[in-house]
Amino acid sequence: MQNVVYSINGPVVKVKDTKDFSMLEMVYVGNKRLIGEVIGITNEFTTIQVYETTTGLKVGEPVYQTGAPMCATLGPGIISNIFDGIERPLKRIEEVSGGAFISEGANVDSLDTEKKYETEIKVKIGDHLTGGQVYAECQETAVIRHYCMLSPLLEGDVVSVNENGEYRINDTVCVIKDKKGNEIPLTLCQKWPIRQ
Repeated sequence: MQNVVYSINGPVVKVKDTKDFSMLEMVYVGNKRLIGEVIGITNEFTTIQVYETTTGLKVGEPVYQTGAPMCATLGPGIISNIFDGIERPLKRIEEVSGGAFISEGANVDSLDTEKKYETEIKVKIGDHLTGGQVYAECQETAVIRHYCMLSPLLEGDVVSVNENGEYRINDTVCVIKDKKGNEIPLTLCQKWPIRQ
């Protein structure tokens, strides 16, 4: 059964008879896929805070789960951007939408995925990493050096390392293995939860 909007009160939307949402989960609401976050769960309703205008949203429109919390994308290029409150790059949205206003459901990457950065890898095979530790550095601007830090949700041993060189933000620079034996590729950018 698909989750649908049951009621709308300004930026607060309720979904009835659901059991599969998680607190603080990021969701997309309605046909325009407005960005929202689960802020309450009871036996009867799931309450969602929508971070865009709900004007035009109708009861019965779908609500899509992501299975992940609201996250900020951290990586090189963040300093040279201007973002709205949910980390959408305003300059890029203006280019895509052709105007100064953000249309509902506008969805673009927070950081430039094509730009290459000269990168220095700071770890070696066998190193144990925990959340917040630096594993790579790159020159973001002429005066700003960006430190790539492990997400606070991760921990593991380094099992492979790439050479120093030019990388895009989504290119793998090293791989760690967690306690469960899962290999996790690390890139120049990470998604960190906004709240826990």
